Amino acid sequence: MLTAEQIAFFQEHGYLILENFIDSEIIDGWREQVWKHFDSSLETPETWPEDYVVQNFSFSPLLGQLPEMQEITKQLGDGQFTGGGGSPLVKWPNPEEEWTMPGSGHIDAYGPGGWSPFMLGATTYLYDVEPSGGAFVFWPGSHRSTHKYFLQYPEQIDGSFYDIEDWGWHVLSDSSPEGPCEFIGAAGDVVLWHAFLCHTGSANVRGIPRFGIFARYSHKKKEEIKYEIPEDLWKYWAI
Repeated sequence: MLTAEQIAFFQEHGYLILENFIDSEIIDGWREQVWKHFDSSLETPETWPEDYVVQNFSFSPLLGQLPEMQEITKQLGDGQFTGGGGSPLVKWPNPEEEWTMPGSGHIDAYGPGGWSPFMLGATTYLYDVEPSGGAFVFWPGSHRSTHKYFLQYPEQIDGSFYDIEDWGWHVLSDSSPEGPCEFIGAAGDVVLWHAFLCHTGSANVRGIPRFGIFARYSHKKKEEIKYEIPEDLWKYWAI
C-alpha cells in the first residue's frame, strides 16, 4: 500500500521508485526461467542472443500478477485498472558503444497494433543496473506537459500526430519541465510511471545485460474513454 506522501510524489513527478519491492525468490525464479529459455547463462556471454524483445516467452508469475502489484493498482485505480502483462526487453552489452543520454523520449500506446491507451506502467530489473547500463530513462514531470499538449490538440490522441510534417517525439519530451534521468536500480526495484510520462531506453556499455520487465495497466472503460482528454489528469484514477 502506498503512503499519502508516495502518492503525492507520483502525482507531482509522474513516477515513483519502490526499492526492494520484489522478493529475491521471485527474481531468482525469473532469472532461471529466462536463461533456460535462451539455453544460456549469465556466465556464458558467447551464447547470448541479440534480440531486444524476448519472443514467445513470459515470466511466471507475471509482474502484474504479484499480490503487491495488484494491491497498488487497486489502490490507484479503485479496482478499475486491468492488465499487467508485457514481454521482457533486453539491452545486451555493447562496451564499444559511446554512451550518451538520449535526446528525446516517447510515450507508449502507439505500437504496431495501433493505438491502445493505458493508465499506468511499471518497470523492474532482473539484475542491478548501473549508470550507462541500459537503464530505463524518463523525463520527470513530463506527464503534466504531455497532458497540456493533448488538451491543446485533443484530436491527435489517436496517433494522428504521425501525419504531421516534421513532427517527432521530441515535441513532447522537449516540453518537459525537467531533463531526462536514468532509473538506476537494484534487481527487484520498481518504478511506477504515468502513461503520459516521456521515457525511452538507453545504451548499455556495461558488462551484463539489462533485463527490463514491464507491466502496463489499462482502464476497464478504455474503449469508452479512449478519445477523452479530461481537464483533470486524475479523473479516472482513485487518487
